[in-house]
Amino acid sequence: MDEMLMLRLRVEDLLYLEADLLDRWQLDDWLALYTEDAHYYIPPSDVDGDTADPESSLFYIMDDRIRMEQRVIRLSKVGAHSEFPHSKVRHLVSNTRVERAGDLIRARSSFVVWRSKDVTSDAFVGHYLHEIVEQDGALKIAKKTCVLDMEALRPHARISIIL
Repeated sequence: MDEMLMLRLRVEDLLYLEADLLDRWQLDDWLALYTEDAHYYIPPSDVDGDTADPESSLFYIMDDRIRMEQRVIRLSKVGAHSEFPHSKVRHLVSNTRVERAGDLIRARSSFVVWRSKDVTSDAFVGHYLHEIVEQDGALKIAKKTCVLDMEALRPHARISIIL
């Protein structure tokens, strides 16, 4: 089978696993998909999210691995009022494109994340930019950027889930 096809299938499997873990609120397992120096970004919706720079734009979320770990701990506590009880979420991932640049794998995919909570349903629409590396034969996410293809967060008003 073609090498790039196999790579895309492996990457898609990783992205589908990530979506499934988030849907089931298996946040510790989700975090294990990431490298120890990973980053998780959500750039603002008023700039080009593909090229947004955290040095010149105020990101909605700009987490390094330590902040990701803290986010998982916080969302797992009863005291996380915005997410206790947990929202019902469904992450749909599609249109995955993959390219390899040396040891780095870049993936771009479309997403819709449905969130239902307190008799309200919201849809977050956008695309993911993943940077993936292979460690000990397994694919790990080194960086995830969630580019919202929305003009604003309203009526959502907040991102209290992991996109």
